[in-house]
Amino acid sequence: MAYLRQVRCKSSFHRQGYHQWDRTHVSDFEPAGDKVSVDNPAQFFRDHGRDFYVCCADMEANTLVLAKSEDISRTRKAPFFGEALRLEAETLLVIPFSLLPGVAAEVAKDVKHITTTFLFQTTRCGSTLLTKALQASGVINTISESDVYTSFCQYVVTKKKLDEDDMAKLMGVIRHTNTLFNYTLWQGNPSQTVACYKMRGQVTSIADLMCKAVPGAKTILLYRGLTGTVDSYARMITGGSYWKYWLLTALKLDHAESRKIAVMAASSPWENPMFASLPVPHGIVWFTACVWLELMQKAVAMTDHGSTQRFHVVLRYKELMMYKEAMVMEVMDCLGIRFSDKDTGQKIREAFGVNSQAGHMVASRGPGGGKSWIGEWEMGIISKILFHSNVGIDQPDFVLDGTLTNL
Repeated sequence: MAYLRQVRCKSSFHRQGYHQWDRTHVSDFEPAGDKVSVDNPAQFFRDHGRDFYVCCADMEANTLVLAKSEDISRTRKAPFFGEALRLEAETLLVIPFSLLPGVAAEVAKDVKHITTTFLFQTTRCGSTLLTKALQASGVINTISESDVYTSFCQYVVTKKKLDEDDMAKLMGVIRHTNTLFNYTLWQGNPSQTVACYKMRGQVTSIADLMCKAVPGAKTILLYRGLTGTVDSYARMITGGSYWKYWLLTALKLDHAESRKIAVMAASSPWENPMFASLPVPHGIVWFTACVWLELMQKAVAMTDHGSTQRFHVVLRYKELMMYKEAMVMEVMDCLGIRFSDKDTGQKIREAFGVNSQAGHMVASRGPGGGKSWIGEWEMGIISKILFHSNVGIDQPDFVLDGTLTNL
């Protein structure tokens, strides 16, 4: 049975902290009313779909959860859509997986002209900025980190090995979710015919499955070198205080801080025999390198010329910051996204003048024109990790095949 329910987010999520990064689950909401049966969810979604955004999936209960925000304009402006939607949800629409094909079929023809784009990334690499820049172009509707994709990722990681039935379920739910999401965005702005969904970093680990489920989707991969990624993680964890970072690492207390952000990883590096056995301190540098290596291994596989699932565009943080709007427009051109507004470049450039994560606890505190925190000690750990992991990525500035390095 599909149903509606008035809800409010649990108070714990209104307090700032690492727990806000936990993927959204239906249990994060407290009932504020009784369940109201929706007898014809397909017709209901056609009539009210513009108000209900895909929120998360309960892969055990086999239900897709959509949410109506108190103020969708405010929710859409937040750096991370999934977090904001959880905080501001006032009504849930819960649809059993068994009814999803019918709901998706009801609106599929309406959005068959919409181009879906998936933006994958390796964390702390400028993906929020790129999302804001693409939105600024005026021709792309963007969503930054909906937690439904994290639900899919965790399902795969938890299952470890999917049998035929599990895979069929996952592929179907991803495909139908994409149709519903596209319909909601199109209803809100019919003039924008490109929908771009930026994933959390860990979702890159299932990028091939996402592409298989939605074969017509365009794909972008944004990544950053390991040294810059470590520097960004160190600043994020310590709130930009070098002295806090120095004390944590000197006293070997940074391992505890790393566990607080374990949700950033696709799978736990502490439970991975290869990562757990690396002969280096298991602190911030180790954790960041493990997260980066896991995602980069998937990136290497999907940039291999023999791969059946390949990214359409691959770019680095370095060139994104170097070329700014020119790189963003190059990405759009590679994806076949056209624009006619002569001021598009200027609009995109303006996005680079604003902190894309402003107000959030993970807002970038990078060196800018200042000095990197990464010294000989950190580079020694990085070198050991790359050597002992022996996964074919032997340099911190490893460049993936097909990367846009020059314009």
